[in-house]
Amino acid sequence: MKKMLLISVLFMFTSVASVQGKTVSEIEQLADFVTNQQLPVKEWQVITKEKMTENSINEILKDLKNSYKASRMENENIIKFQFRDTHKERSVNVTYNVMLPKKKESYPQLTMVVEGSAWNQDIKSEFHHVFHSISTKYFSSNKRIFSWLKTETGGIIHNGVFEKELINFFNLQHIKTQLDTTTNIERKYIYGYTEKWDEKITIEDIPVNVQIAITHEKKGHPEVTLGTPILINEY
Repeated sequence: MKKMLLISVLFMFTSVASVQGKTVSEIEQLADFVTNQQLPVKEWQVITKEKMTENSINEILKDLKNSYKASRMENENIIKFQFRDTHKERSVNVTYNVMLPKKKESYPQLTMVVEGSAWNQDIKSEFHHVFHSISTKYFSSNKRIFSWLKTETGGIIHNGVFEKELINFFNLQHIKTQLDTTTNIERKYIYGYTEKWDEKITIEDIPVNVQIAITHEKKGHPEVTLGTPILINEY
């Protein structure tokens, strides 16, 4: 998958982090909504990021090097190490990225990507175990979490049922819609805020922590990507 950032460049935002432990994670709630609509989960990711001290990141880097084979990339600004924890018998894959800036005024950063290409109760249990065990080991309460999933829909998009159900399920507030018709692919972006989640960003003094991208080509069913607090895809 290509790296993407599905948010309008028209918006300037500042981030507000307020992450606390929850019994049911954001990705589980997103998946619950999609499966309740009798729709498939085609892809999903949970991305955890945290800036750390040099001592902390070096300890983590040493531990990861002892456990996994690393790939190393370097440019004039950073050194990046990537570690992949993949198993054929597992439905959940984990990737770690360690970013070491060459300029001392920037902090090193650890990124963990937990992802899969389907969702059911077994995968949900596996994700819950993998995500929480790693989060406890490597991250603190200062981490930022970004979650998204993709589904493919049918007629419920065209008649507005999906959007209405989404608004009701998450009790969305401060809803804003943006249309992109500059190409042959029709894109619609919906932004909103739900009190169900602590993570949020602020756009023009308005809290936002739900973003939906609806992509519709002339042939085929619309694809819908739902995420919090914004949609990102990263390796």
